[in-house]
Amino acid sequence: MFCRSVWAVEEIIDPKHEVRSQYEPILELINQHMPNNLGAYKNDLGLLGGFIDQNVRVHWDASSTTSALIGKEVYQALSVDQEKALVAVVDRTLLRYAVEGFTFYNGQTFNLIDIAISSSGNMGWLKVLMESPIIPDLNLEVLIKRNKLGIWKAVDVRFKGITYVAIKKHLYRRLINKKGVDGLIDNLKIKNDKFFSKICGSKPKEDARSC
Repeated sequence: MFCRSVWAVEEIIDPKHEVRSQYEPILELINQHMPNNLGAYKNDLGLLGGFIDQNVRVHWDASSTTSALIGKEVYQALSVDQEKALVAVVDRTLLRYAVEGFTFYNGQTFNLIDIAISSSGNMGWLKVLMESPIIPDLNLEVLIKRNKLGIWKAVDVRFKGITYVAIKKHLYRRLINKKGVDGLIDNLKIKNDKFFSKICGSKPKEDARSC
């Protein structure tokens, strides 16, 4: 009985067990929900945006992604208002990418096949196998980070050794050098408003999380 109790405690505090218990249900929900609603989402991308918003987006740390994109030093020098506005527009940009990526969805399933946790216990990678009925299977890796509240959040995605941040950071930093942080915010906001006004039927509010 004692050994069983010790084993149970170890399972609870084991970071890999903790991460698996958080992220496997998300992938299971996507695998169950997406194929059954494929037609509805193709006809109404705003509806898809709502699903991503409620079930996926909440597990992403947009502030950490923003910091990585523009550089920690620049991020820490932002005013409170600039930080709030930039994180919000990056957050909405990530939602836009997710909805745009739906055009490539054809019934793929996503399965968590491995977890790596750093020695500090505060960073890790999720290895996700994307299985498709018509194209070769692909491996995706999601960088996760434990926040100050002890909650694991995604901050970046890697495919074939290249991360989203590595691809986009040069563009973000170049825009800041040319137009400043406010210029970067305006650039992303224009793109987001154009996209979401098209799929939502009207221009969304700046702080809107879905249609």
